[in-house]
Amino acid sequence: MKKRINLFSQRIDNQTATKFILYGIRATYGVLLFGVVALVVVTMLYVYFSRSVTELEKTKSTYNRYILANTIFNKEIQRFLQKYTLLNGYLKNDVKGFQYYLNVLSIIQPLDVADNLESFTIDTSRKVTFSLAVPEYKRGLEIISFFEQESVLEKFDALSLESFNISPNSTTYQLSFTGVLKELE
Repeated sequence: MKKRINLFSQRIDNQTATKFILYGIRATYGVLLFGVVALVVVTMLYVYFSRSVTELEKTKSTYNRYILANTIFNKEIQRFLQKYTLLNGYLKNDVKGFQYYLNVLSIIQPLDVADNLESFTIDTSRKVTFSLAVPEYKRGLEIISFFEQESVLEKFDALSLESFNISPNSTTYQLSFTGVLKELE
């Protein structure tokens, strides 16, 4: 009986070991390659985000400097906006008081007592109250008869003499009228 040595079987065992070693080397290279690629990607992301953060911090500091430099200006703008809002509110509720005041002055101009107009008030419904002061009783009666004329009464929707008084420590007579002015055109 002949004993034979199978040289190929040893070779197969060696090939299997080499095959596993090659798989291990390839896996190691793959892991190293993946690690290097991952490290490069993470580094690039870090650089990108750090630049973005730096730019945002520069923008923030610029805005903060601008805000600090313009604080007084901003307060003035806020004050202006507040006054603008108040003015708009006033204009919405305005009854054109000055124009009606001039209208009353033009009505009493023929009497030559415009300087004696002591008070004048008007509300949103054009209800007017005004007072005239005259030094003589006779002059007061002339004013009353003037306001009874048709040409004067047509400038009012309603007009009445509220009071005809004398001031306590003087000889000044005060005539107070209330009425509703016609709407200005």
